[in-house]
Amino acid sequence: MNAQLSWLLYGANGYTGRRIAEEAARRGRPPVVAGRDAAKIAKVAASLGCDSRVFALDDPADIRRQLVGMAAVLHCAGPFSATAEPMIEACLNSGVHYLDITGEIDVIEHTAAQDARARAAGVALLPAVGFDVVPSDCLAAMLRRRLPDAKKLELAFAGTGTISRGTARTMLENLPQGGRVRVDGRIAKVPLAWKSKEIPFRAGPRPAVTIPWGDVASAWHSTGVPNIEVYLAMDRRHIAWLRRLRPAAG
Repeated sequence: MNAQLSWLLYGANGYTGRRIAEEAARRGRPPVVAGRDAAKIAKVAASLGCDSRVFALDDPADIRRQLVGMAAVLHCAGPFSATAEPMIEACLNSGVHYLDITGEIDVIEHTAAQDARARAAGVALLPAVGFDVVPSDCLAAMLRRRLPDAKKLELAFAGTGTISRGTARTMLENLPQGGRVRVDGRIAKVPLAWKSKEIPFRAGPRPAVTIPWGDVASAWHSTGVPNIEVYLAMDRRHIAWLRRLRPAAG
């Protein structure tokens, strides 16, 4: 592969990173797999026939050295609240395009705040290119085109299946922040499991509760709708359990 077209997948030994690396290799565009665990990265590289690099994210100069020859980075090592900023900074300083699979509100907002720097550097910063939030962003954009005067957007999810260990860890780490919604264009903190309502899903109505998913951040950038709430289908006993966690979350 031409070095100018090489791309680096950081966090390739994680569940999602490994799946992406496998699919990319199957399509004939294998990444340079990377992460901080030498043994695990070597195993992934050997199984896919990929080049590899091993480095942590605590030395800005070393990160920049590791990005030499890369056109882009797909960052898959969470929790992104701890890992995204150093990788973004290295990409901005190295002229390397950046993508990640975060679903974390603060990371999406931080990345959006780097817009002027990214334009000046000629670098694309594209957070949240995974399941959260690409499908829902497409839905939100379609709704906005059909309802151009809309002032409120509600997105609801059901049947999202199992989650990886990294995603579960991120969700637990974010519990102390409580809930988040967007009100009049600004992200607002609300109590955990703030609102619940019955949602008419295709398979039938189900109770759902507000959750602080990345769409609270991204859907505003995609649609301009100033008031956004995101719901997840959940049985009522789990909703009650979340509400009992409110004092601990505080």
